[in-house]
Amino acid sequence: MSKHWYYRATKKAAQAAGGWMRSLHRHRAVFVPRGPRLLVSFDTMGAHLAPPPRRPWAWDLAQAAGWSHLGLMTGPCNDWYRRRAVFDFFDGLRDSGFYRRFDDVVFYGSSMGGFAACTFVASAPGARVVAISPQSTLIGARVPFERRYPQGQHRGDWEDPRYLDAQSCLRLAGRAVVLVDPYHAADMAHVARLPDTRLTVLRCPFMGHRIPHHLAALGGFGDLMRGLLEGQGHDGFAVHLRQRKGSVSYHKGLVKAALARGHPVLAGQVLNHYGRLADAPPVPQLAARVARQLRVTEDAPPQRPRMRGSSASRRPSPR
Repeated sequence: MSKHWYYRATKKAAQAAGGWMRSLHRHRAVFVPRGPRLLVSFDTMGAHLAPPPRRPWAWDLAQAAGWSHLGLMTGPCNDWYRRRAVFDFFDGLRDSGFYRRFDDVVFYGSSMGGFAACTFVASAPGARVVAISPQSTLIGARVPFERRYPQGQHRGDWEDPRYLDAQSCLRLAGRAVVLVDPYHAADMAHVARLPDTRLTVLRCPFMGHRIPHHLAALGGFGDLMRGLLEGQGHDGFAVHLRQRKGSVSYHKGLVKAALARGHPVLAGQVLNHYGRLADAPPVPQLAARVARQLRVTEDAPPQRPRMRGSSASRRPSPR
């Protein structure tokens, strides 16, 4: 079986529905025409590792909702879609009037795909964006705090000025909704760079960078995202998020967050509550980490409080 069989299978599925697939050098663009709403989606990192037949991000969601779908599929090179062929493709969609065929256009992606959604929306001014934990750019001089993705910085073309930075591109969007963990420093730093005009930030505390994974563990992820992509408001999101108190993955993330911040006692309390969940599998490695940090805390010598006006808190006087 050819290693590109999964691309051919997706191409046939798109053509059977009256659509097409185009090769963009290291990426693929798949279009399926359906209804008057167009979903433009972008694969995440590692999507190429999915077993065949592989579909673009949100393929099932768009199909179930009856939306037209333009899906960008990434190859094994995670380059943040920073390729001239991709830039030219979106320029062509803009110049040909492709987006005018639809009543509503929404760009959607997570992480690397979220970056693409927040930047390529500039090819469709007025379109909406739903992005999960997006990067704003990978230009080191603009985001010196971003050190997680050196491969994206080296593999992508960050010299071409087109679709380069969400800070400027997102200004052309009609509305934007961004999901982010407020306690994830790097992700929040990217969100802080985004223009706040018509931007709604939905906070997903202690879910880290894997928000789709945690939300899916709560159940109903497809319905939740469908509501956001349809622009129905955020009430359903708040209700869905409250269910995390009974989620195994949420509790594990909370324990890890407490340990990372040097709060082993709190981590132990959360771990005890986790153990009372009905479907909680054993987590011996996590429990061992909590126990180790608790021992370190217990063995540490007590710190004497410094009293105001004491010799310990006064600056030495010059002689």
